[in-house]
Amino acid sequence: MLRLLIGLLLLSGCVHTSERQDPAELMQTALRHDAAGRYEEAAEWYRKAAEQGVPEAQNNLGVMYKDGQGVDRDDAEAVRWFLLAARRGNALAQSNLGWMYQSGRGVEQNFDSARHWYHQAALRGHAAAQNNLGRMLRDGLGTEADTDSARYWIEKAALQGLPQARKNLERLGVSPSPPGCGRQQQ
Repeated sequence: MLRLLIGLLLLSGCVHTSERQDPAELMQTALRHDAAGRYEEAAEWYRKAAEQGVPEAQNNLGVMYKDGQGVDRDDAEAVRWFLLAARRGNALAQSNLGWMYQSGRGVEQNFDSARHWYHQAALRGHAAAQNNLGRMLRDGLGTEADTDSARYWIEKAALQGLPQARKNLERLGVSPSPPGCGRQQQ
């Protein structure tokens, strides 16, 4: 009986077939729309993939809410999607969430939370998060300034070629090493 009911619902169109679509296909469709500048369609497809737990889609939908692209700007909604992706280990979402906490957009400004999320992304090798974490440590945002730790994180970002990190190293009075000249880690 249950199979018959489900079959009838599918035939009548009362059940959304996107719920059964491959999340990778949903994401690819969203990316195609996004690349073509069709932001409303991209947001719709990102949402479908995000609701199926795709962290990249959750992050991208968060960005769309943060920037008001294809959806109305809603910083709290952006934070919600960033948090979902960040908890799944998405480094870009962790960095984005750190920025939201640092700037107080969509959440109450909280430097401890900003540093936490930047640190999570920095540990995953995200250069912008490494740089931002280093800047927070350099400037003592919500903590005592720590030049040694700041230098450590900013150098990691500079070694990945992040131009802003090189500038931040210069502000610390450190000459940035060219990429590939850092110590090898085992």
